[in-house]
Amino acid sequence: MAPNYSRPGFSQPKKPLSPEAASTEPVTTFQGNTFTLNLPDEGWQDRTIYTFTGPLDDDFQHTVTVSVDPEAEVEALLDYADVQIRVLETKLKGWRLLLKEKIKLNNGLPAYRTVAVWYPAEDLRLYLEQLYVLHQQTGYIVTATFTKKTRETLGPKVERMMLGFEPVR
Repeated sequence: MAPNYSRPGFSQPKKPLSPEAASTEPVTTFQGNTFTLNLPDEGWQDRTIYTFTGPLDDDFQHTVTVSVDPEAEVEALLDYADVQIRVLETKLKGWRLLLKEKIKLNNGLPAYRTVAVWYPAEDLRLYLEQLYVLHQQTGYIVTATFTKKTRETLGPKVERMMLGFEPVR
């Protein structure tokens, strides 16, 4: 089916740049795990989120995510954690902070650990454990999500994994 360019938000595609013209535009090459992508120098930032899929248990697909903010706009770890927590409080309906504590990762790097409960649906209660790390102006958020049952069964193994987080920059 051909695209309908008369619909709002669609426009007739422009003629692609020749390889010679494209090579004169300034770009930054992003290197991903299994790909590269040339990004125009202006207006594009890497806001990578890595997702690691774990076991399906208690009818819930477990994941651990690592969010990377290469230009955190704060200089103190507590400020970074507080900004991120305020975002969750306003964005996630039914989210409530249960624990917030300063800890050290296995490598000695300081972090803040939070545990929260979240009701994304009336009949679903999830627990979110997060580590907030600030290293060389890069912010990291490591998040694991559990059910009540799997917080006890999978939780210790996942927590050990999270405490082994180590920035390489």
